[in-house]
Amino acid sequence: SVSLSLSLVRPVPLMIWYSHFRSLARSSAIMAERGQQPPAKRLCCRSGYSPSCRSGQRVGAACGSNSGGMPGGSGKTQSPESLLDIAARRVAEKWPFQRVEERFERIPEPVQRRIVYWSFPRSEREICMYSSFNIAAVGEESAGTGEGNGSGGSGGAGVDETRLPFRRGIALLESGCVDNVLQVGFHLSGTVMEPATQSEPEAICNVAISFDRCKITSVTCSCGNKDIFYCAHVVALSLYRIRKPDQVKLHLPISETLFQMNRDQLQKFVQYLITVHHTEVLPTAQKLADEILSQNSEINQVHGKSGSWTDSRLYTPLS
Repeated sequence: SVSLSLSLVRPVPLMIWYSHFRSLARSSAIMAERGQQPPAKRLCCRSGYSPSCRSGQRVGAACGSNSGGMPGGSGKTQSPESLLDIAARRVAEKWPFQRVEERFERIPEPVQRRIVYWSFPRSEREICMYSSFNIAAVGEESAGTGEGNGSGGSGGAGVDETRLPFRRGIALLESGCVDNVLQVGFHLSGTVMEPATQSEPEAICNVAISFDRCKITSVTCSCGNKDIFYCAHVVALSLYRIRKPDQVKLHLPISETLFQMNRDQLQKFVQYLITVHHTEVLPTAQKLADEILSQNSEINQVHGKSGSWTDSRLYTPLS
């Protein structure tokens, strides 16, 4: 950014301003006499729009003739992006949040929210690619049960396309099986209902996704899926976030929430957390308390507002 010192800014004489506006008015009058239109303003718009379109028109849908345009003639209202969104999107793509925290002492909450918002992947192609790693397993399952489309060969040769994780994930999403979607910093969680079949009862799968710089870094699902192999439930939750981002409840990273609490609020937070998740949290809480009370422990060598707070491991759900 360019900053100008007020001491370097000299006042412009009134006559110079007057002459400038007179010349602009004269130019406008000449253009009006010749029937010319002033050049249109160039807007910074979202993808799918063109500066050559008039306000309220979309590329191909309403510009020029109807031939060769995009399907649907209604078009979409032109809406330029704010500078905050443009900058936050670029930071979310290129910078780890730890680096942002280290460079700036205090980051305004609206800026953090937009960086967190844009950090989730926006391409369904990636989700499809990583879910394709399970095609071989689906093919073997289909071959064993005799439900393949072909002779039940190995790999994905005889796989029923509707059984692929990506297709099943789309079906779950469109059936309204995704619920309780919550984003806390760089962690997305939700539940996906697996409808009952003739052989299996209805099941609720808890899905957790960690991400950074528009890339998914880890996934877990109560169905047994983990690492980089995306099951249908992970696909459904990911597509929900991509297609319906405004319907996802978004919170800042938990480190920022803790930073805003005073001593009494922090104590109450820890006590309620241990009470609600007594069996899961108590052993870990006691271990951490012993390390914090020990002056020479490794945990006391790290500052409380360290960038490690943004590590995806801290966003793993407790239950």
